[in-house]
Amino acid sequence: MRRNAGIATVTAALTALALLAGCAGESPAPDPLTQVQVSGEYGAEPLVTIGDLSGLGAESARTVLLEGDGPETTTDSHINASMVVYDGATKQPQVPYQPVGQIFEPGDEELPAYFSDIFVGVPAGSRVLVIVPGDLMVEQSGQTVSGQELPENTEASSPAVIIADIGVVPGLAAWGEEQAPAQELVTVTDGDDGEPHLEIAADAEPPSELVLDVRKLGDGDVVAEGDSVLVQYRGVLFATGEEFDSTWSKGGQPTTLTTSGVIPGFGQAIVGQTVGSQVVAIIPPDQAYGESDSGPIPGGSTLVFVIDILAVV
Repeated sequence: MRRNAGIATVTAALTALALLAGCAGESPAPDPLTQVQVSGEYGAEPLVTIGDLSGLGAESARTVLLEGDGPETTTDSHINASMVVYDGATKQPQVPYQPVGQIFEPGDEELPAYFSDIFVGVPAGSRVLVIVPGDLMVEQSGQTVSGQELPENTEASSPAVIIADIGVVPGLAAWGEEQAPAQELVTVTDGDDGEPHLEIAADAEPPSELVLDVRKLGDGDVVAEGDSVLVQYRGVLFATGEEFDSTWSKGGQPTTLTTSGVIPGFGQAIVGQTVGSQVVAIIPPDQAYGESDSGPIPGGSTLVFVIDILAVV
């Protein structure tokens, strides 16, 4: 799986924390998990207070703050998470609470092994508290936040305090129940790993109004106006069938977008739909880019998208 920018930001921040020096007191150290107080609901920014973490050993410490009711996560689970990272020494946030933004597998060999300490072995829908030792981060990452190698004789004693809300999606493509086609202009077939392929009907005339066809109907959350949504999509020109944009052609990694940050026809195609659904959208120019050229899209183009809705984040 391709490593994404959201994961790279988190791992870089964690490694940077590990390079900060610290010292432990001589008195008996308390259990570090009792020294972090967290309040707040799943999916909302937590309020965090950090105390004495000098009792942290060589391995990560984890506790489940809020237990979800989903399946237990594994190294191969497709994780959709939101998290905040604190510097255990300064007790200040290093990465603010935010969605990671893309799906990842904790066992991905490109990720540090301590990601399994965070994300594996808990029910989906859980909020966890994890404290990762600085030495462990450096051992498994070995780079500074700027991507440079760890300097020799650098003391790595600043742990990371992580609160993560752990969601899981069944896969990287829509998984909803197949539906009968609602239009005959565009045919979609599934390739490997659920990747959709589009074919425009011969001599088809572009519609003057937005056409939506739910090809697969999911049973997840309903997308609301203004939501951030994790999707896969493929976009082609109605006139030629030529692809102009696609997450599938960029490594097959889903992307996050907001319903208000896309062309009107795309936003209308996903608002009101359920997670797990796949939607075919035929979008006339007045709900796309109008009469102006936009990159590879000529002015006045009718666009066709097939959109897989994977999560609301």
